[in-house]
Amino acid sequence: MGIESQSVASLHARVQATLNGEERQRGQGSWSPVERYLDPVRHEKELRALRRLPQAVDAASRLESPGDWLAKSVHGVPVLLTRSKDGALRAFINVCRHRGAALVPEGECGQGRERFVCPYHSWTYGTDGRCIGRPHDRDFAHAPKAEAGLVELPCTERFGLVWVVASPLSGFDWGAYFGPFGREVEELGFTRASGVRNRRSFHQPSNWKLVFDANLETYHFAYAHRETIAYLFHDNVVIHDQAGDHHRVVLPKKSFNELDGPPERMEGYARAMNVIYFFFPSTILLWEGDHINGFSVSPVSAESSSVDAWLIVPEQHANSRSADYWKLNFDMFWKALDEDFELSASMQAGMASGANEALCFGANEFPCERFHQSVERIIGQPG
Repeated sequence: MGIESQSVASLHARVQATLNGEERQRGQGSWSPVERYLDPVRHEKELRALRRLPQAVDAASRLESPGDWLAKSVHGVPVLLTRSKDGALRAFINVCRHRGAALVPEGECGQGRERFVCPYHSWTYGTDGRCIGRPHDRDFAHAPKAEAGLVELPCTERFGLVWVVASPLSGFDWGAYFGPFGREVEELGFTRASGVRNRRSFHQPSNWKLVFDANLETYHFAYAHRETIAYLFHDNVVIHDQAGDHHRVVLPKKSFNELDGPPERMEGYARAMNVIYFFFPSTILLWEGDHINGFSVSPVSAESSSVDAWLIVPEQHANSRSADYWKLNFDMFWKALDEDFELSASMQAGMASGANEALCFGANEFPCERFHQSVERIIGQPG
């Protein structure tokens, strides 16, 4: 049951009890072997597993109109995203069904496109993925055109973002994937119509899992963020819930103590707490009242990854703030987050030094171990 669905008063009481030291959440201390962050064989296993799960890849606003398209790598798979004539959002493997050439270069995007022509032999595809033309068609009787369409991938729009599964799975259950936390984010106002105001993409010189090790615990706030946001938050406080492999972490601010009591709705907590939603395996959404700052991380190698980030605004706030306001909030968020990413890079640089055989998670960092348990499970699954 989500925060909006359950009593906000219940959440308020829970936070208050935690701040009073009455309900401190703790788990078992644990160890995370450094090979998790170094082993290239394991990296390949992780990539295969991640391709079976959703990744937030870009803003849905980049694909608003029929003919809009973009090409992007998702966990090493070349993906072509299109908005077809019927208005449907679609995702395909960006590979011609003839000899396997890419239809469009990775990273490119455009508008008003009706077809994609392979640069090798001019096999032609519609925005719905159908093969609609090829030179000397009679020479390919053994490969009927009706069976030569692009390989389609599951995709959807949620919270103003495009989500893709980089494997051609049939009947993917998006509702089951997002579960109660997905419904909760929508209850907070972040529906399909939400818009992305700011974007950022960059290369990260660390294993992808180190990023989430940092973002699933609050123990580091007072130290890593002492010059940026530490003063806003209570030290080493975690209010954590889990739904399947997804996590929610409530971060009460010191200003929570100034509230007379629980507000009627979550919006009343906008200045009193942040809420982290981690959609396993690789997407973080941080609720900050009138917007969400979010990012996804994708492995590139055992020791590097790529990051895509967005500031998401719900429809009801679309015209309530200036562009400068959204940019300021995005920049403030990343001023703090860059500290985490820099420390993750520092950790990666020393990972193979021999100083540690394993990283240490305290009882207060238990969500990190739960995240790794989920990773261990998916890489052990066949497929």
